[in-house]
Amino acid sequence: MAFHRLLGNLLLLAVLATGFPHHFTGVNRTIDTTELKTWWHSTGEYNYKSPLASDSNVRQSHVYSVQVATAEGHHLPDGFYDSFVYESIPRNGNGKISIPGNYSSFYSDTSISGDGVTIEAGANITMAWTQFLYASDTVLRITRLDGRNPGNVIIRPTNLGYSMQNIEGATYVKVPFNTRGTRFSIEFEDDLFTYRNLKGGPECSEVENPPADCAYAQDFDPSYRNYVLEYNNTMPIVGVEPRNALLIFASPFPTSDLVPSASSGSTLEMKPGLITGLDKINQSVVYFKPGVYWMTGTAHARLPESVSWVYFAPGSYVKGAIEFTTNSTIIKATGFGVLSGEQYVYQANMLANYTNLNDNSNNVRMWRGWSTPYKSQEFILNGVTIAAPPYNSMDFYGDLTSIRLHAWDYKQVGAFFVQTDGLEMYPGSYVHDVFYHSGDDVIKTWCSDVTAERITVWKTTDAPIVQFGWWYENKTNIVVNDVDVIHSRVFRNELNGKAGRGVFGSTTFASDSMNDVWGNTSDSTLGTSLMSLSNFRCEGIHPGLFRIDPLMNYDNVLMENIWIEELSPNSTGLNLGFLHKFTDGSRGNIPAYFGKHSFNGIGLRIRNYTIGNERISFTADNWDGNSAGGIWVDPFYDGAWIIE
Repeated sequence: MAFHRLLGNLLLLAVLATGFPHHFTGVNRTIDTTELKTWWHSTGEYNYKSPLASDSNVRQSHVYSVQVATAEGHHLPDGFYDSFVYESIPRNGNGKISIPGNYSSFYSDTSISGDGVTIEAGANITMAWTQFLYASDTVLRITRLDGRNPGNVIIRPTNLGYSMQNIEGATYVKVPFNTRGTRFSIEFEDDLFTYRNLKGGPECSEVENPPADCAYAQDFDPSYRNYVLEYNNTMPIVGVEPRNALLIFASPFPTSDLVPSASSGSTLEMKPGLITGLDKINQSVVYFKPGVYWMTGTAHARLPESVSWVYFAPGSYVKGAIEFTTNSTIIKATGFGVLSGEQYVYQANMLANYTNLNDNSNNVRMWRGWSTPYKSQEFILNGVTIAAPPYNSMDFYGDLTSIRLHAWDYKQVGAFFVQTDGLEMYPGSYVHDVFYHSGDDVIKTWCSDVTAERITVWKTTDAPIVQFGWWYENKTNIVVNDVDVIHSRVFRNELNGKAGRGVFGSTTFASDSMNDVWGNTSDSTLGTSLMSLSNFRCEGIHPGLFRIDPLMNYDNVLMENIWIEELSPNSTGLNLGFLHKFTDGSRGNIPAYFGKHSFNGIGLRIRNYTIGNERISFTADNWDGNSAGGIWVDPFYDGAWIIE
């Protein structure tokens, strides 16, 4: 066993030295018991720079090896078992192409308003993850394939309290069993990458379409964009993240209602390989057994009306996207496999041969569906990891008042593109115990009677963590609780805050042109009420508390127990939180109000807001844009909000 590991490491070192892809079928030892289950792919490919050599290959971490043992068995000579470590890279190694498979079909790169990837590909940024099932306490053994000693290691979220130690070149982490599972990041201090704005002044923060050099500076490649000989204090630090991320997903074994029978006559058991003909089947369940599947970059699975359940067995890896058309009361996507969008170009448009063309309605979603009018339906989403989404991760169409989502132990990774939102929460939805790597709106509070809790977020590029919405709608009874933001880097501000960056945001109406109607687009007849946003921990550098452009009235909004470790540098303008005055241009410019129907007229109450170790409040007089709190509220709303 030791010889095979040494051989694998030597082969990997050859890959690192040459920079060329290398396919290596590693020797492995997995486990499948009622206490612990791990899996492996024999077609793993070490390749952190370019497209995979074969559709049947799975990108494997070129940096990390992870083994898992039960807490009772970790001291035994053969107590540890291999868990495959997947890897995702910016643009999936394809470059900035607009036509699937055409590596010379580059689209414009003249501004930062493109696909959201700036220097990440040139910096060889990667995101790796591993998934296993457990029923008791476990111990992880993490090693780096280049043989480096671990040094200082941190687990995020930092409040998990897992015990950890380095022994003989490996990092050991004890992971207590949790019936909700656990999702966390392992970060090595000597692998951290510091993101610096190339420009931090008004030429980037006060224009609608900033030029490309408003993104991150880099000093590693003179031939790559935004190169500088050396960093200086005009290039503010806006984020510190691992160059090679490693995420751990440990899940309890699923209950029987989440695993279909593979042998039932109503089940179609798929065979690994190219997927075709799913639109013509008559079974109700599609079952992906362990193996690698692909749809190509010019197709997705538009399932017939008969299919109401797609199951991804542990060890299944499906390259493609899923679309439901069923009118079934219950729609399911379950299992602990992977659904990857890696073969699609950014904003792949189904009506344009899956080329890069953004029209919002026809771009590929990893999950897409059609809600049956006047029929109550529920989309159950459990266990699955989606990787490399090419656009918003989920959208249903039709009667959106009758479809609700229940998602838990769900993971989104490799979201290097900008428009990679979190899940849609339609009325009555419940999303909990989820990990999001996202470049856009993460937690969407656009509808009434929704709850999101115990969410772990790794945020990049655009939009807020909690998005109040892009349009007008009466909504009430919204709860977001217990959110851990482990990273949040944004490289520039934006004129009038149209993207709503911050922990919380309400954004200018999506169809507005900022230059001529910004601030005049509210609907004074509609409102948001009873919104509770509580227990947020934002680690590292983070934009300001909120950026709210009120498109409607607000009552009884509570932001409570919010901690930000450090605000973005002042020179970026991202440290500031704004509540602008908006008016209803179609009704005589009536202002959107806060607190008209709230107790004591207080529409927005901020309680126990802390930056670093400093509590922010009216009493401490440290809340405004010239103080630690960095909050600017239009004087029109004086008396309608409080921070205590």
